[in-house]
Order: sequence, then structure tokens, then C-alpha cells
Amino acid sequence: MYNGQVIKDLLKQRNLKGKDLLSYLGSTENSLSQLTNGNPTVRRLEKVADFFGMSMDIFFLRNIHFGHSSNAINGNGNVMGNCNNSTREQELSAQIESLKLLLEEKDKRIETLEEMVKLLKK
Repeated sequence: MYNGQVIKDLLKQRNLKGKDLLSYLGSTENSLSQLTNGNPTVRRLEKVADFFGMSMDIFFLRNIHFGHSSNAINGNGNVMGNCNNSTREQELSAQIESLKLLLEEKDKRIETLEEMVKLLKK
């Protein structure tokens, strides 16, 4: 199920405004609520994911997590067999890239906080 709240959370975490995202999307109208509360198209959601540098998977609530298993599960919950190594490597590579982006963001925040502490001490 689509979870538009993730967009709001990511904007807040990264100290961005909704208008920054809308500008990136080329939207001139105030349609952030359409993104967060509506049902955006895959094409539009792909652009939102690109804006944040993340996979589109983050915007969906899933009952099944595929990241830690080499087995695929069909809609009935039955194991369909092993995923090939290439698919698993791609998933792991995408997860690593997401973690790298998160670490970079955290490093930037730490640097900013350290600068603020220096200024406050003066």
C-alpha cells in the first residue's frame, strides 16, 4: 500500500520544503497533498524517488520484506524458489547505495551541528 507520509518525513529529515520537491518535479501548483494523500502515477513517484536519491520501494508499506531472503514468495505466501544471484546482488547494491546516502546526510548534519557549537561557544 502506498504511504505518502514518507515524503513528508523525508522532507522534514532533510530540512527541505515541499516547494523544493514541487519545483524539481516541475509542478507550479501546490500539489504536495496530492503526492502525500493521493495516488501518484509511477512516473511521478519515480521522479520523487530520484529527488531523494532513493528507491521507490520506500514509499510502500509491505507485509513481506524481500531484502534479507533469497527466496521469492508469491501472493499466497508460498516459496517460489531461489532468486538468482544477480537479482540479489542488485538488491544489496541498491541497499548499500541508500545507506551511503544516509551516512553522507548524517555526516553533513554532524558537521553543521559542530559548526553551531563552535559559534555558540564564542
